[in-house]
Amino acid sequence: MRVYQQQPFYRHLADSTSVCHAPKNYNQCHHGNRLIDPGFSLEEIHEMLDGIERSLSRLKAANLPHDKHMPMAYIPEAVSVFMEFDMNGVLPNLGINPSVANKLKNIDARLRAPVMIAALARTRSYLRRLESEHGSDGSSPEHEANQDNLIQELADAHPPQPIQVWTEQWVYVKRGSRAKEIIVAISELLDEAVLLAKTTNLPEDQAALTDIERAQLIAILETTLSVLKAPMVEPGLLKKTASIAKEVAQRTAKKKAEEALGTGLEHVAKRILELIASLM
Repeated sequence: MRVYQQQPFYRHLADSTSVCHAPKNYNQCHHGNRLIDPGFSLEEIHEMLDGIERSLSRLKAANLPHDKHMPMAYIPEAVSVFMEFDMNGVLPNLGINPSVANKLKNIDARLRAPVMIAALARTRSYLRRLESEHGSDGSSPEHEANQDNLIQELADAHPPQPIQVWTEQWVYVKRGSRAKEIIVAISELLDEAVLLAKTTNLPEDQAALTDIERAQLIAILETTLSVLKAPMVEPGLLKKTASIAKEVAQRTAKKKAEEALGTGLEHVAKRILELIASLM
């Protein structure tokens, strides 16, 4: 087993956690629902699965609050896997937005505990999918990529109802302004909320949202993310997004389900209102 020689402090944190090394000329492609192995051997996949499982067990055993930010150093085995994914160009395959993915591979970064758990769950499913491709029966387990496709199909079949927004004004956001700083923070929170919304493993009757509502929420959050990348923003649209985020957060609290998603959406609503105030 090998470790990263350039990071002795990491080896200490990981207690000599092993790191898997895949060929640099991996070939990632799809055939129907099958995923071709990007180059990891079965032994390497098992090593990475073991690291992800240990990190997941540690996080879940800690029973951390939904808004608790944790250093990635708390799960060094998982950071090892994410760094390996990044080295081999596999990290985007997890379907995790860049602002979150960049923190996953950075041992000095911090993330909310539920976001860590959601990312690890997706990674475990991805690795199990790769593991299944090495099997003899050709079967593949359910995993988050399939769930993402299902969400997209639901959104296509049941598009969100037209949202009435009273357009107030388009406001240019100057680079380096306070508003720009808030937009960066909101974008990260939206990325986290999308990940949490996509990664629930609750059956529909126990979840805070129906499958259709979930697909529609994700569509709204991702639309807002796209709008925030523009040089101008519209307060009326932002107010509507904040209202929807607050409504879903209240529903999660009332049903006592997906409370981590609700906590994240509460933060989204709060920061959006802060952004609107800074634009006035």
